[in-house]
Amino acid sequence: MLLFRSRLLVLPALLFAAVSVTAQRDRDTYNPSNQSFEVSGQVNLADSDAPAHDVAVRLERFTGGLVDQINTDNRGRFRFTNLPRGYYKVVISAPGFNSLQQDADLTLLFKVYLVFTLVSNQPRSLPNLTAGVVDARVPTEAREEFDRGRAALAKKDRQEAITHLQRAVTLHPSFFDADFLLATAYVDMREWSKAEVVLQRALELKPESAPVLISLGEVYWRQKRVKESEEALLAGLKLDDKSWHGYFTLARLYWDLEKVAKSGAAIGHTLQLKPDFAEAHLLAGNILLRMGQQERALSEYQEYLRLDPKGDFAEATRELVQKLSKAIVENKKSIN
Repeated sequence: MLLFRSRLLVLPALLFAAVSVTAQRDRDTYNPSNQSFEVSGQVNLADSDAPAHDVAVRLERFTGGLVDQINTDNRGRFRFTNLPRGYYKVVISAPGFNSLQQDADLTLLFKVYLVFTLVSNQPRSLPNLTAGVVDARVPTEAREEFDRGRAALAKKDRQEAITHLQRAVTLHPSFFDADFLLATAYVDMREWSKAEVVLQRALELKPESAPVLISLGEVYWRQKRVKESEEALLAGLKLDDKSWHGYFTLARLYWDLEKVAKSGAAIGHTLQLKPDFAEAHLLAGNILLRMGQQERALSEYQEYLRLDPKGDFAEATRELVQKLSKAIVENKKSIN
Protein backbone atom coordinates (compact mmCIF):
# COMPACT_ATOMS: atom_id res chain seq x y z
CA MET A 1 0.00 0.00 0.00
CA LEU A 2 1.38 3.41 -0.98
CA LEU A 3 0.47 6.92 0.02
CA PHE A 4 1.29 8.46 -3.34
CA ARG A 5 -2.01 9.97 -4.47
CA SER A 6 -1.26 13.57 -5.37
CA ARG A 7 -0.50 15.30 -8.62
CA LEU A 8 2.99 16.26 -9.65
CA LEU A 9 3.30 19.65 -7.98
CA VAL A 10 6.85 20.36 -9.04
CA LEU A 11 6.43 21.19 -12.73
CA PRO A 12 9.51 23.39 -12.97
CA ALA A 13 9.76 26.76 -14.64
CA LEU A 14 12.11 24.92 -16.97
CA LEU A 15 9.07 23.52 -18.77
CA PHE A 16 8.32 27.00 -20.02
CA ALA A 17 11.92 28.07 -20.58
CA ALA A 18 13.61 28.75 -23.90
CA VAL A 19 14.57 25.48 -25.57
CA SER A 20 17.74 26.59 -27.32
CA VAL A 21 19.80 26.44 -24.13
CA THR A 22 22.88 24.20 -24.15
CA ALA A 23 24.61 22.75 -21.10
CA GLN A 24 27.71 20.94 -22.27
CA ARG A 25 29.48 21.20 -18.92
CA ASP A 26 26.54 19.65 -17.06
CA ARG A 27 26.35 16.87 -19.61
CA ASP A 28 30.05 16.08 -19.40
CA THR A 29 29.96 16.08 -15.61
CA TYR A 30 26.96 13.80 -15.53
CA ASN A 31 28.15 11.38 -18.20
CA PRO A 32 31.94 11.48 -18.63
CA SER A 33 33.28 9.76 -21.72
CA ASN A 34 35.52 7.43 -19.74
CA GLN A 35 32.62 6.05 -17.69
CA SER A 36 32.08 2.31 -18.16
CA PHE A 37 28.53 0.97 -18.36
CA GLU A 38 27.40 -2.34 -16.91
CA VAL A 39 24.39 -4.50 -16.15
CA SER A 40 24.55 -6.92 -13.23
CA GLY A 41 22.08 -8.76 -11.06
CA GLN A 42 20.90 -11.71 -9.04
CA VAL A 43 18.70 -14.70 -9.91
CA ASN A 44 16.87 -16.56 -7.11
CA LEU A 45 14.41 -19.44 -6.90
CA ALA A 46 10.92 -18.45 -5.80
CA ASP A 47 10.16 -21.49 -3.65
CA SER A 48 13.31 -21.45 -1.54
CA ASP A 49 14.77 -17.98 -2.23
CA ALA A 50 18.05 -19.82 -2.88
CA PRO A 51 20.46 -18.58 -5.58
CA ALA A 52 19.80 -20.04 -9.03
CA HIS A 53 23.23 -21.08 -10.34
CA ASP A 54 24.24 -21.99 -13.89
CA VAL A 55 21.16 -20.27 -15.38
CA ALA A 56 21.43 -18.74 -18.87
CA VAL A 57 21.30 -14.94 -18.94
CA ARG A 58 21.01 -13.14 -22.29
CA LEU A 59 21.78 -9.48 -22.82
CA GLU A 60 19.98 -8.16 -25.90
CA ARG A 61 19.65 -4.80 -27.56
CA PHE A 62 16.31 -3.18 -26.84
CA THR A 63 15.52 -3.23 -30.56
CA GLY A 64 16.58 -6.87 -30.85
CA GLY A 65 19.80 -8.79 -31.33
CA LEU A 66 22.07 -10.64 -28.92
CA VAL A 67 24.86 -8.67 -27.27
CA ASP A 68 26.22 -11.34 -24.91
CA GLN A 69 25.19 -14.45 -22.97
CA ILE A 70 26.58 -15.86 -19.72
CA ASN A 71 25.48 -18.24 -16.97
CA THR A 72 24.94 -17.26 -13.34
CA ASP A 73 27.70 -18.18 -10.90
CA ASN A 74 27.32 -20.38 -7.78
CA ARG A 75 25.71 -17.46 -5.94
CA GLY A 76 23.19 -16.74 -8.69
CA ARG A 77 24.97 -13.61 -9.88
CA PHE A 78 25.65 -12.27 -13.38
CA ARG A 79 27.46 -9.24 -14.77
CA PHE A 80 27.92 -7.65 -18.20
CA THR A 81 30.63 -4.98 -18.36
CA ASN A 82 32.21 -2.51 -20.80
CA LEU A 83 28.91 -1.83 -22.55
CA PRO A 84 28.10 1.11 -24.82
CA ARG A 85 25.49 3.53 -23.56
CA GLY A 86 21.96 2.60 -24.63
CA TYR A 87 18.84 0.60 -23.91
CA TYR A 88 19.06 -3.15 -23.26
CA LYS A 89 16.92 -6.04 -22.09
CA VAL A 90 17.99 -8.99 -19.95
CA VAL A 91 16.32 -12.35 -20.57
CA ILE A 92 16.51 -15.28 -18.13
CA SER A 93 15.78 -18.83 -19.32
CA ALA A 94 15.89 -22.09 -17.34
CA PRO A 95 14.23 -25.47 -18.01
CA GLY A 96 11.12 -25.96 -15.88
CA PHE A 97 10.74 -22.25 -15.12
CA ASN A 98 8.91 -19.33 -16.69
CA SER A 99 11.14 -17.09 -18.79
CA LEU A 100 11.77 -13.62 -17.36
CA GLN A 101 12.73 -10.30 -18.90
CA GLN A 102 13.60 -6.83 -17.61
CA ASP A 103 14.70 -3.65 -19.35
CA ALA A 104 18.01 -1.96 -18.53
CA ASP A 105 18.33 1.75 -19.30
CA LEU A 106 22.00 2.73 -19.53
CA THR A 107 21.29 6.26 -20.68
CA LEU A 108 20.57 8.02 -17.38
CA LEU A 109 22.40 5.40 -15.31
CA PHE A 110 25.94 4.05 -15.58
CA LYS A 111 25.16 0.80 -13.75
CA VAL A 112 21.93 -1.17 -13.53
CA TYR A 113 21.32 -3.93 -10.98
CA LEU A 114 18.40 -6.31 -11.62
CA VAL A 115 16.87 -9.03 -9.44
CA PHE A 116 15.00 -11.98 -10.94
CA THR A 117 12.92 -14.63 -9.18
CA LEU A 118 12.39 -17.86 -11.10
CA VAL A 119 8.94 -19.39 -10.76
CA SER A 120 8.26 -23.00 -11.73
CA ASN A 121 6.02 -23.47 -14.76
CA GLN A 122 4.72 -26.75 -13.33
CA PRO A 123 1.08 -26.79 -12.06
CA ARG A 124 0.71 -26.00 -8.36
CA SER A 125 -0.77 -28.86 -6.30
CA LEU A 126 -2.12 -26.49 -3.64
CA PRO A 127 -3.57 -22.99 -3.87
CA ASN A 128 -1.83 -20.04 -2.26
CA LEU A 129 -3.46 -19.88 1.16
CA THR A 130 -1.63 -16.80 2.37
CA ALA A 131 -3.90 -14.29 0.62
CA GLY A 132 -6.57 -12.79 2.84
CA VAL A 133 -5.04 -13.92 6.14
CA VAL A 134 -6.21 -11.67 8.98
CA ASP A 135 -4.24 -11.02 12.14
CA ALA A 136 -6.17 -12.95 14.79
CA ARG A 137 -5.12 -10.43 17.45
CA VAL A 138 -7.28 -7.71 15.89
CA PRO A 139 -10.71 -7.69 17.58
CA THR A 140 -13.69 -8.29 15.32
CA GLU A 141 -15.17 -4.86 15.97
CA ALA A 142 -11.89 -3.11 15.08
CA ARG A 143 -11.59 -5.16 11.92
CA GLU A 144 -15.14 -4.22 10.91
CA GLU A 145 -14.36 -0.53 11.40
CA PHE A 146 -11.22 -0.96 9.29
CA ASP A 147 -13.27 -2.56 6.49
CA ARG A 148 -15.77 0.30 6.61
CA GLY A 149 -12.96 2.81 6.47
CA ARG A 150 -11.34 1.09 3.51
CA ALA A 151 -14.66 0.99 1.64
CA ALA A 152 -15.27 4.69 2.33
CA LEU A 153 -11.79 5.59 1.11
CA ALA A 154 -12.41 3.63 -2.09
CA LYS A 155 -15.49 5.82 -2.64
CA LYS A 156 -13.35 8.92 -1.95
CA ASP A 157 -15.42 9.71 1.15
CA ARG A 158 -12.32 10.58 3.12
CA GLN A 159 -13.98 12.10 6.14
CA GLU A 160 -16.09 9.00 6.72
CA ALA A 161 -13.00 6.85 6.18
CA ILE A 162 -11.10 8.81 8.82
CA THR A 163 -13.95 8.38 11.32
CA HIS A 164 -14.02 4.58 10.92
CA LEU A 165 -10.24 4.19 10.90
CA GLN A 166 -9.84 6.30 14.04
CA ARG A 167 -12.37 4.03 15.75
CA ALA A 168 -10.44 0.97 14.59
CA VAL A 169 -7.22 2.34 16.10
CA THR A 170 -9.00 3.28 19.33
CA LEU A 171 -10.37 -0.25 19.63
CA HIS A 172 -6.98 -1.80 18.83
CA PRO A 173 -4.07 0.68 19.33
CA SER A 174 -1.51 -1.59 17.66
CA PHE A 175 -3.56 -1.89 14.45
CA PHE A 176 -0.79 -1.11 11.94
CA ASP A 177 -2.91 -1.44 8.78
CA ALA A 178 -5.54 0.92 10.15
CA ASP A 179 -2.89 3.52 10.99
CA PHE A 180 -1.36 3.29 7.55
CA LEU A 181 -4.73 3.62 5.81
CA LEU A 182 -5.60 6.53 8.09
CA ALA A 183 -2.39 8.26 6.99
CA THR A 184 -3.46 7.66 3.37
CA ALA A 185 -6.71 9.51 4.02
CA TYR A 186 -4.86 12.45 5.58
CA VAL A 187 -2.47 12.61 2.62
CA ASP A 188 -5.42 12.64 0.22
CA MET A 189 -6.75 15.63 2.17
CA ARG A 190 -3.31 17.25 2.14
CA GLU A 191 -3.19 17.32 5.93
CA TRP A 192 0.53 16.68 6.14
CA SER A 193 0.99 17.22 9.89
CA LYS A 194 -1.76 14.74 10.79
CA ALA A 195 -0.38 12.23 8.29
CA GLU A 196 3.05 12.59 9.86
CA VAL A 197 1.76 11.86 13.36
CA VAL A 198 -0.01 8.69 12.21
CA LEU A 199 2.94 7.50 10.15
CA GLN A 200 5.29 7.99 13.09
CA ARG A 201 2.93 5.89 15.19
CA ALA A 202 2.87 3.20 12.49
CA LEU A 203 6.66 3.28 12.37
CA GLU A 204 6.82 2.56 16.09
CA LEU A 205 4.80 -0.59 15.42
CA LYS A 206 6.95 -1.63 12.44
CA PRO A 207 10.30 0.21 12.42
CA GLU A 208 11.49 -1.70 9.33
CA SER A 209 8.48 -0.85 7.17
CA ALA A 210 9.70 0.48 3.82
CA PRO A 211 6.26 1.82 2.73
CA VAL A 212 5.94 3.84 5.94
CA LEU A 213 9.44 5.30 5.63
CA ILE A 214 8.90 6.21 1.98
CA SER A 215 5.52 7.76 2.74
CA LEU A 216 7.09 9.75 5.57
CA GLY A 217 9.71 10.92 3.10
CA GLU A 218 7.00 12.31 0.85
CA VAL A 219 5.18 13.97 3.75
CA TYR A 220 8.44 15.62 4.87
CA TRP A 221 9.08 16.74 1.28
CA ARG A 222 5.64 18.33 1.14
CA GLN A 223 6.56 20.26 4.28
CA LYS A 224 9.91 21.38 2.80
CA ARG A 225 11.84 19.39 5.41
CA VAL A 226 14.58 18.41 3.02
CA LYS A 227 17.05 16.61 5.28
CA GLU A 228 14.39 14.50 7.02
CA SER A 229 12.79 13.67 3.68
CA GLU A 230 16.06 12.45 2.15
CA GLU A 231 16.92 10.38 5.22
CA ALA A 232 13.49 8.70 5.31
CA LEU A 233 13.46 8.00 1.57
CA LEU A 234 16.97 6.52 1.52
CA ALA A 235 16.16 4.37 4.57
CA GLY A 236 13.00 3.11 2.87
CA LEU A 237 14.78 2.38 -0.41
CA LYS A 238 17.49 0.50 1.46
CA LEU A 239 14.75 -1.84 2.69
CA ASP A 240 12.89 -1.94 -0.64
CA ASP A 241 14.92 -0.96 -3.69
CA LYS A 242 11.98 -1.81 -5.97
CA SER A 243 9.78 1.09 -4.82
CA TRP A 244 9.15 3.33 -7.82
CA HIS A 245 7.28 5.70 -5.49
CA GLY A 246 10.38 6.09 -3.33
CA TYR A 247 12.67 6.79 -6.26
CA PHE A 248 10.21 9.23 -7.83
CA THR A 249 9.85 11.24 -4.63
CA LEU A 250 13.63 11.24 -4.26
CA ALA A 251 13.98 12.50 -7.84
CA ARG A 252 11.60 15.40 -7.11
CA LEU A 253 13.45 16.20 -3.91
CA TYR A 254 16.82 16.36 -5.70
CA TRP A 255 15.28 18.37 -8.54
CA ASP A 256 14.08 20.96 -6.03
CA LEU A 257 17.64 21.10 -4.67
CA GLU A 258 19.00 21.52 -8.24
CA LYS A 259 21.00 18.32 -7.91
CA VAL A 260 20.47 17.36 -11.53
CA ALA A 261 22.70 14.27 -11.64
CA LYS A 262 21.13 12.75 -8.52
CA SER A 263 17.65 13.59 -9.77
CA GLY A 264 18.46 11.93 -13.10
CA ALA A 265 19.69 8.75 -11.44
CA ALA A 266 16.55 8.54 -9.27
CA ILE A 267 14.18 9.13 -12.20
CA GLY A 268 16.07 6.49 -14.17
CA HIS A 269 15.31 3.97 -11.44
CA THR A 270 11.68 5.12 -11.40
CA LEU A 271 11.22 4.49 -15.11
CA GLN A 272 12.91 1.11 -14.91
CA LEU A 273 10.42 0.04 -12.25
CA LYS A 274 7.35 1.79 -13.70
CA PRO A 275 7.86 2.70 -17.38
CA ASP A 276 4.17 3.58 -17.84
CA PHE A 277 4.19 6.34 -15.19
CA ALA A 278 3.50 9.51 -17.19
CA GLU A 279 4.73 12.08 -14.67
CA ALA A 280 8.10 10.35 -14.38
CA HIS A 281 8.59 10.88 -18.13
CA LEU A 282 7.70 14.55 -17.66
CA LEU A 283 10.34 15.02 -14.98
CA ALA A 284 12.84 13.02 -17.06
CA GLY A 285 12.23 15.44 -19.91
CA ASN A 286 12.92 18.40 -17.65
CA ILE A 287 16.15 16.83 -16.41
CA LEU A 288 17.37 16.03 -19.92
CA LEU A 289 16.51 19.51 -21.14
CA ARG A 290 18.49 21.01 -18.29
CA MET A 291 21.41 18.82 -19.40
CA GLY A 292 21.15 20.16 -22.95
CA GLN A 293 19.96 16.84 -24.42
CA GLN A 294 17.08 18.27 -26.43
CA GLU A 295 16.20 15.28 -28.60
CA ARG A 296 16.00 12.89 -25.67
CA ALA A 297 14.00 15.46 -23.69
CA LEU A 298 11.58 15.75 -26.61
CA SER A 299 11.13 11.97 -26.61
CA GLU A 300 10.28 11.97 -22.89
CA TYR A 301 7.76 14.81 -23.29
CA GLN A 302 6.10 12.96 -26.16
CA GLU A 303 5.89 9.81 -24.04
CA TYR A 304 4.25 11.81 -21.25
CA LEU A 305 1.61 13.05 -23.71
CA ARG A 306 1.05 9.55 -25.06
CA LEU A 307 0.50 8.12 -21.58
CA ASP A 308 -1.55 11.03 -20.21
CA PRO A 309 -2.93 13.12 -23.10
CA LYS A 310 -5.39 14.92 -20.82
CA GLY A 311 -3.03 15.34 -17.87
CA ASP A 312 -2.70 18.49 -15.80
CA PHE A 313 0.38 19.58 -17.74
CA ALA A 314 -0.59 18.23 -21.16
CA GLU A 315 -1.41 21.59 -22.73
CA ALA A 316 1.81 23.23 -21.54
CA THR A 317 3.81 20.20 -22.63
CA ARG A 318 2.30 20.27 -26.13
CA GLU A 319 3.36 23.88 -26.50
CA LEU A 320 6.86 22.99 -25.37
CA VAL A 321 7.04 20.02 -27.75
CA GLN A 322 6.23 22.31 -30.66
CA LYS A 323 8.90 24.85 -29.65
CA LEU A 324 11.45 22.15 -28.91
CA SER A 325 10.84 20.37 -32.24
CA LYS A 326 11.32 23.66 -34.08
CA ALA A 327 14.50 24.46 -32.13
CA ILE A 328 16.00 21.03 -32.88
CA VAL A 329 15.37 21.45 -36.62
CA GLU A 330 16.87 24.95 -36.60
CA ASN A 331 19.93 23.77 -34.67
CA LYS A 332 20.53 20.98 -37.19
CA LYS A 333 20.23 23.45 -40.08
CA SER A 334 22.75 25.79 -38.47
CA ILE A 335 25.21 22.91 -38.00
CA ASN A 336 24.86 21.81 -41.61
